[in-house]
Amino acid sequence: MMVSFILCLLPALLATTSAQGQTLTCNTCFGQTETCNFAPGTCQDNKATGGCLSVAEDITLDGTRMPFFYKECLSNYKSDIKVPISFTVGNGKYFRINTTQCNGTDNCNSAVLGVPTGSTTKNGLQCPTCFALNFALCNTSVTPCTGDETYCMDFTGYLMNDSAISPFVGKGCATASTKEIKRATSLISAAYKYVFLWGTSVPAEKIPINPPSTTATPANTTTTSTPINITLPTTTRSGASPALGKFSFALYLPGLTGLLLVKLLS
Repeated sequence: MMVSFILCLLPALLATTSAQGQTLTCNTCFGQTETCNFAPGTCQDNKATGGCLSVAEDITLDGTRMPFFYKECLSNYKSDIKVPISFTVGNGKYFRINTTQCNGTDNCNSAVLGVPTGSTTKNGLQCPTCFALNFALCNTSVTPCTGDETYCMDFTGYLMNDSAISPFVGKGCATASTKEIKRATSLISAAYKYVFLWGTSVPAEKIPINPPSTTATPANTTTTSTPINITLPTTTRSGASPALGKFSFALYLPGLTGLLLVKLLS
């Protein structure tokens, strides 16, 4: 009975031993263009625990634009995020990264990987945006979203660079793929390893449309003004002044009567 049990386990033990001893070959290179043409080569890892990594990124969180592309071996294979990630945190700062991990076949990371495409076309949505490092105050402002960044993300975590650790807070417009970022999820970039401790990603709200002003004059309304009536003087056929009307003539009647009496007495 014991012999039969061992014989049944033998294929599984052999398969496990073979997998543990099998090596995986990956492409290696780095550069600032998609060709990733610096230091091209290969590396090898244990296929049971390792894998191949390929990264394409364009990140400006520190204020400097630095696109980067690289490929390497992963001694600890962990495929947390398998989709491109893009988010914008305002003031010209954004995070765009495309990361793939594989361990199915040798050189599985040989394909050219592109950075998620950014856009300047507004999509009618908005999100609170800010980014701060090392417990600095994250001054939030509402920013219009662009392109396919139709979600609002809010994350906290820390950046790891060798032995240095910097906590961060980030809010902004994001792609729907940020929903894949769960607690304790990590992303590897050229300069840092991003570890997300907490976060949410929800659909962004539409930018409100301001109601028309009540004091504005509608475009199809015609405004009229009250005409000013000006009475112009009229002239008579004889050319006499209008001041010599019947009422003015009575003023001169006593004088004329006096002249007639003087004429009769003389």
